[in-house]
Amino acid sequence: MMDVELATPHHVTVGFTGVPGQRTFFLQAEDDTRRVAFLLEKAQASGIGELLGQLLARLDDGAASDWDRAAMALRQPVEARWRVGELSLGFDPEQDRFLLELAELVTDESAPEPREARVWFDRDQARRLAAHALEVVEQGRPTCELCGRPTELDGEHVCPATNGHGTLSR
Repeated sequence: MMDVELATPHHVTVGFTGVPGQRTFFLQAEDDTRRVAFLLEKAQASGIGELLGQLLARLDDGAASDWDRAAMALRQPVEARWRVGELSLGFDPEQDRFLLELAELVTDESAPEPREARVWFDRDQARRLAAHALEVVEQGRPTCELCGRPTELDGEHVCPATNGHGTLSR
């Protein structure tokens, strides 16, 4: 069931609220009449950046080297319509625009069909969103060099690669 479609948004971004280790990620888009936000997992936010980067590379369109980070910030209030379960990303060569399709996460089998959303954006927006999404995700906690899991902000954690024998510090 189509919940919302933004055909010409002037603002499309990924961002978070909270502190590293307790962040909540969002996709936010805004056109002249409405602002919508969707709750994301960190991996989905990262995936948006990575997939857009890959699509842009296939189109021989370079990544954004610099952009206005303040302009890419989430705009308040951030009120999520629903949590994203699935997302897909594509490019329509006829319109020369990218399409991000989102489907609601539904965990109850008796629930109605998941709601869906579509957000269209141009190449310039895609370049900024790809770079910004990856930068936002990287602002989290450092990762362990041995196991790849997030560590505490001071770099320490009990590392499974050490079979639980003590903490590993950077």
